[in-house]
Amino acid sequence: MSIGSSNGGRMAPRLPAHGRLVASGALARPASSAHGAAAWLTLIACTTPAAMTIFIGGSKFTPGRVAICLLLFPALFELFRKGRHLILSDLLVCLTSVWIVAATFSADPESWSSGFALVVEFLGGYIVARAFFFGRPALEAFIGALKFVTIVVIALAALEHLTQHIVTYNLVAALWGLPSFGPEYRYGMLRAFSTFPHPILYGTFCVVAGAVFLYSERSLPGRVLYTGGCFFGCVLAVSSAPLMSFMIVLAVYFYDRLLRRYPWRWYLLVTVSIVLFAVVFAVANKPVSWIVSHLTLDPSTGYFRVATWDSAFYYIGLSPYVGYGFEAYGEVGDFFGNASVDSVWLTLALRFGIPAIVFLFLANVAAFYRSGEGAGDRRRDPYMSRMRTAFTLVLVVFMFAGLTVHYWNNIWMLWGICVGVRGSLQEHYLAAARSAVSQRRGRSWPAHALGLGQPTMVGRPR
Repeated sequence: MSIGSSNGGRMAPRLPAHGRLVASGALARPASSAHGAAAWLTLIACTTPAAMTIFIGGSKFTPGRVAICLLLFPALFELFRKGRHLILSDLLVCLTSVWIVAATFSADPESWSSGFALVVEFLGGYIVARAFFFGRPALEAFIGALKFVTIVVIALAALEHLTQHIVTYNLVAALWGLPSFGPEYRYGMLRAFSTFPHPILYGTFCVVAGAVFLYSERSLPGRVLYTGGCFFGCVLAVSSAPLMSFMIVLAVYFYDRLLRRYPWRWYLLVTVSIVLFAVVFAVANKPVSWIVSHLTLDPSTGYFRVATWDSAFYYIGLSPYVGYGFEAYGEVGDFFGNASVDSVWLTLALRFGIPAIVFLFLANVAAFYRSGEGAGDRRRDPYMSRMRTAFTLVLVVFMFAGLTVHYWNNIWMLWGICVGVRGSLQEHYLAAARSAVSQRRGRSWPAHALGLGQPTMVGRPR
């Protein structure tokens, strides 16, 4: 799209795709070395074994928490500089974090440090992503770092299959004086851990990376190489929820490609999904249990999860607002009341109450709600349009897989980072939409009022 001056018909020089909206300002600001360093530091921290802990003043620091502490204050300075704007997901992520801390003090004050650690990882990751991964150049730096760490993570998982040993974790365990893990098998295949504390978390990482690469790669060979590699890595985990999530990612991608000319395709997809869930809830005796039991490859784990959900609902009903903190909540002799809960939604509700998961769900939705694209958005910058879709899909994966997966340490932090990246894409989209409105009106607009930096003259599109 060409942009003429406001007082004549002369054409302005064509700008790069990520800078066509305005000649200067936040949308066109190139990524600095700080943005690249932040991308590498956060992603390396997210894929470094969390067992590599250090203690400072009695406080426990994983690699992820160290990275957050190093980047938090520069991130706050970056986020609140002139030209940036807060969005609804900022408020909701903060409300989630405040509720976690408040509920911990109310139900289990002795474990306040554990609640605070969760907030540091999720809220800290969110703030760092919101601050440093705003705009196309910074986002491209983030994805470039993601490619490298993904290759390393999958290579280590393949090494475990070749050696039939949990190589990375046991090496770290030996260095840190921790108990080692023996190999875990399913259907005769070793379940890879790579650098994560559990195969299901490693598999979830592969799904998230695969969803990003499906949309970030511009060529078919690139998409096949990186997405195929992530699917291979996901298979190495031999885990039900990540494999099913990957199938959903691929299905949504091909659906998007098939109907990409029709803006209503997402409304149709959401409507059909809601109808299917409504049918399940209307027909099934225990709808949530039915859904959970059908998300697993191994029927025995499905039955276990159904019993876990039934037990968790009972105990959540006894303390729905603040939960139980990190203390045991089950009665003595209640096996499922004292068993591990393999769902991030149930675990958070049991620990911090139902409001915590409501705020968390709304924060994810607010990060992408009402920021779809029309034909004009795709013409302005197809790459940013694709990345909005990619990170929306990433958040859906986190929420969906979380029905049968509990996230902790580096994956919990990665979830916060991905919500932050999607929030920055949301902010970028809203700023671009405001700029497009000013262009259609064919008059000068104070760019600083739009958060786009210095004023610039824009004219009617031709």
